[in-house]
Amino acid sequence: MNEKNSTTKGWGVIEGTHTEFWDARPVITGEMATWKDLFKLFFFPKKFLLYRFITKAVKHKSTGAHVRILDVGCGTGASVIEMKKLWGKRVEVVGVDVIAMQIDVARKRVKEYGVWAEFQHYDGKRLPFEDESFDVVYTSDVLGHVRDVPAWLDELYRVLRPGGRLAMFSESKLGKHAWIRNCLLKRGLNIDPHAEFHISLYSKHELRALLYEAGFDIKRMYSTFWAKFFAHPDELYDALQHQKNFPILKFFNKIFFWIKQKTHPFSTAFWELYGLVEMLTVGRWVESQGYIVLGIKYPKAHKIKSP
Repeated sequence: MNEKNSTTKGWGVIEGTHTEFWDARPVITGEMATWKDLFKLFFFPKKFLLYRFITKAVKHKSTGAHVRILDVGCGTGASVIEMKKLWGKRVEVVGVDVIAMQIDVARKRVKEYGVWAEFQHYDGKRLPFEDESFDVVYTSDVLGHVRDVPAWLDELYRVLRPGGRLAMFSESKLGKHAWIRNCLLKRGLNIDPHAEFHISLYSKHELRALLYEAGFDIKRMYSTFWAKFFAHPDELYDALQHQKNFPILKFFNKIFFWIKQKTHPFSTAFWELYGLVEMLTVGRWVESQGYIVLGIKYPKAHKIKSP
């Protein structure tokens, strides 16, 4: 059986060691990215916005020079493979992760998909690279799992070159506009499917302040999926349906879940495209849960004070 067609462990699967194993296949799988692949990214809004921000760094690099990209928390290498497919020889991509088994899988995956990239295991504290050695740091779904966030952000800052780009998605506390989820949380129900592993969640204001303190100038900050109750009923389903309370919310959640199951993949594609539109319109002002952060490294001596 072709391994490319086999299933993965999935996102956030708990292994026997009681650690989360993050695994997914890359979205871009051909020898190089085609216009169809670029169109496909519209249905992966986080990837679309983060990769678009990195593309600007790739385009601005001098002809013949490599853009060095570090993927912090690379999992089994899906994003590393995608970045190599998107920009080819113009980029050098390095992936690091704290779970050695994920790094082992990632090294096999890049060979399977016909690209080359370097992977290293690290201790979650100090990145094994020299100062100012990367043009871009990419990291997604990692900050919420980090115990010492200020020290971790200092490491991202350290390995970035002056003017380098930070392309990050970070989990967060529930924002003031996540009305349904806040209502449930106040009544003792946390619908976050990865709650036990999210040890460092911040509000939008707190997250922005931490990033400024680390030396990053935030160019854009987009909230993700304010309408999660309608867009992703599957993420709320297990936590909500096992409750005796909330009969009305349970009823509508079950309906939305059933509709999404019956109409997949069309409903999934619709809601992901909606997510991109939401981020680019109200996403800069809405405070929901989870933020795409697009930042630039500035010398700390000249860093902008947190607003």
